[in-house]
Amino acid sequence: MFRLVSLLRAEYSNMPVSDKKRAYGAKLIQLITTMNSCIIVEADNVGSKQMQHIRAALRGEAEILMGKNTTIRRVLTDFLKENEDHPIKILMDQIQGNIGFVFTNGDISKVRDVIEENKVPAPARVGAMAPIDVFVPPGPTGCDPGQTAWFQALQIPTKITRGQIEITAQVKVVTQGTKVGDS
Repeated sequence: MFRLVSLLRAEYSNMPVSDKKRAYGAKLIQLITTMNSCIIVEADNVGSKQMQHIRAALRGEAEILMGKNTTIRRVLTDFLKENEDHPIKILMDQIQGNIGFVFTNGDISKVRDVIEENKVPAPARVGAMAPIDVFVPPGPTGCDPGQTAWFQALQIPTKITRGQIEITAQVKVVTQGTKVGDS
């Protein structure tokens, strides 16, 4: 079994790299060598429309590069073999999850501000890790009184006001760093 795995790894390493990956690697190397600053951004729950707005807002000031982590690591490892003292090696440990690079020669704080301005809240998705604590605020829900059992199952304090359910106190429903459940 061990020899088979070694054989498969050896064959995989000799496989040709696709033209897309080669072009991606060339672009990453070009940006590393020509740009002064780099920001790593998390791209969890970011829609294509939101990405499009960010790219448009940064056009002319910065360049965003997203990609597969294995490809990024491979390109950076090969680059660092030739340029051992390059500061990009600091970022190798940060390449985890859905990340992207924002390269710029301009003012990095302006670029960061543009990214922060285009940050929009996203709904909690089942199975995803919660990036922040989520609270349900007190107030009317618009639900009819027949649905009180649902709120009671979630231990959310309610009362009936004017023919609809009203939440009486703020309730924490998701804690930061935990998985979002069905309820």
